[in-house]
Amino acid sequence: MAAQGEAGKDGANGKDAVPPTVTIGDNDHWFVNGVDTGKKATGTDGKDGVSPTITIGGNGNWFVDGTDTGKKAVGADGKSPEVAIGENGNWYINGTDTGKPSFGKDGKDGTNGTNGTNGANGTNGKSAYELWKEYIASGEVDNPHKPDQKWPADRNKQTDFWDFLTGRSSVIEIQVGKYNVIPDYWNSQLREYVIPTDGSVLFTVYDKTGKKVAAGVQVSGLPGVGATETFTTDDNGQFKVAWDKLPDNQPLSRRTGSVTVTVGGVQETSANNTLVPNRINVRATVSMVYLSNASSDINATRYANISFKFERQIDGEWDDYPSSLNSYMMKAAKIKDINLPVNEQNLDKDKSQTYDYGYSYLRIRRPLVLTPTEKANVAKNDTINGLLKYEWDGNEFYSGLYFGDGAGSYNDYGQTVYLQDKIHIPEIYPTPGFKEGAVFLEIKQGVTTLWGEIDTDQLPDFYKTYAYPSGQDRFTKDPDTGIWKFPEGKLPASDLAKNRAVFIQMRTFVNGTGGTVHTGTVPLSEGGKHFMLTSAYPGNWIGLDIRSRTKGTNQITYSATYEYRSRFAYYLLKEGEQYFLVDFADRTKRIPLEIKECPADWMD
Repeated sequence: MAAQGEAGKDGANGKDAVPPTVTIGDNDHWFVNGVDTGKKATGTDGKDGVSPTITIGGNGNWFVDGTDTGKKAVGADGKSPEVAIGENGNWYINGTDTGKPSFGKDGKDGTNGTNGTNGANGTNGKSAYELWKEYIASGEVDNPHKPDQKWPADRNKQTDFWDFLTGRSSVIEIQVGKYNVIPDYWNSQLREYVIPTDGSVLFTVYDKTGKKVAAGVQVSGLPGVGATETFTTDDNGQFKVAWDKLPDNQPLSRRTGSVTVTVGGVQETSANNTLVPNRINVRATVSMVYLSNASSDINATRYANISFKFERQIDGEWDDYPSSLNSYMMKAAKIKDINLPVNEQNLDKDKSQTYDYGYSYLRIRRPLVLTPTEKANVAKNDTINGLLKYEWDGNEFYSGLYFGDGAGSYNDYGQTVYLQDKIHIPEIYPTPGFKEGAVFLEIKQGVTTLWGEIDTDQLPDFYKTYAYPSGQDRFTKDPDTGIWKFPEGKLPASDLAKNRAVFIQMRTFVNGTGGTVHTGTVPLSEGGKHFMLTSAYPGNWIGLDIRSRTKGTNQITYSATYEYRSRFAYYLLKEGEQYFLVDFADRTKRIPLEIKECPADWMD
């Protein structure tokens, strides 16, 4: 078998053409790309001029005075249509004589008689741009760049007109005999020059024969760029213009033209085909904030979910990021002073508390309120010690958002953006434990049952979560301060939903898989304090939570609602014939369990 080399890389996409600019000058001549054609745009005085009627036909061709020129109004991919006036005064499209004069025919001579006053000039016919605006106004015209979509009726500016006419893979043509300074596409499919990772634009300089120049060629006077800015080519005959030197939302007329090229100390004016793209500005907007949790596990993380979207501004218009540019670049940090703007100096980036993130959301851990026993034993218990860095310090925690590092790591267009949203991340209080001296063990026919009371006398305050009906579960934003908070604030336990109950789970392992059994109280609103956990065997951990209780035909279901910090609170231990409840936080604290029969009506 013959050896084969690796396949070569695909060639780069072609560059787009700059559409011609056709105007009428102060001398009443037609100008194409700023050059006087020498042809008058209106007839001479004295005879009524009949302006040609230019339309776009149903087949997409240019029609002049109702006659099909056979020339497409939409250029084929690769090149824009060239519209010019020939020496014979006819319209030329792509170099071909249409046979149609660009001037109105002379009016017929009047019959002999008394000389009349000069006839009034004929009214000007509509421009191709004006006709095109009428053509696309219905919103039912096919998009020439996206055949499966319609051209938006509101995209009717003159720049949109040229975009409509230009083929998807059009190029800026190099003019032989002059230096050419041409922007390189970053993505020809998106028709974009600006590089997303740093916001710059790459330019290539071509010599008079169409070849790339050597290193050291200087370029100045880029349209729309500061007059004092000078750029020097590298070994590839290229140079970059950084994002902050690009024009910002300038019209096309200020971003096109010729530049000054200096080679070996000699200055020359380039071809009039340089296009400098506008910079792309970026922002993000927060759309929703609510409280949720990671899973139904006892030790699942409780967090604030922040939804947002990234947007780009191209030529003055804001739009969502394309899916191909989605980037996981949003970050969060603690705001030091909510009365000051969000910026680098007002963020403590060492305190992020980010739990999870995506390209459209961040999840920030809620500050934890620890129990007195947990606080006293952080140094003795690695699990509790792991909670310490998220402990609530008693002050409201506000999270600020920012994205971009300007270093090429993300699709941030070279910018670092600080959102002025200030998002309250509410503290979360622990689920209560068993009431001391009110928990017992029943052993009947080999089945062990743990039963007793929950200490609900001091049930902590809470914040409503995503488990509540729509309208009660979302944060709102103060438009003046940018602060997002839960509108009802912190609520007493008496405001819990009526179906909330204490959920109790026993499992072999705190983390990982293992056999589990669970039970719960009747709703707290009905005085639910009593519990009875059947098949409670030594060597297992006991966790507690507040959850919704739903009673069906054959079973009772407890669903996570995350108003409180669920937690493992005890370990059931047997030494000899004695049973103990061991405190999860303080393993030296052992509560002896009395063997006692559970009353038959205990759960009634």
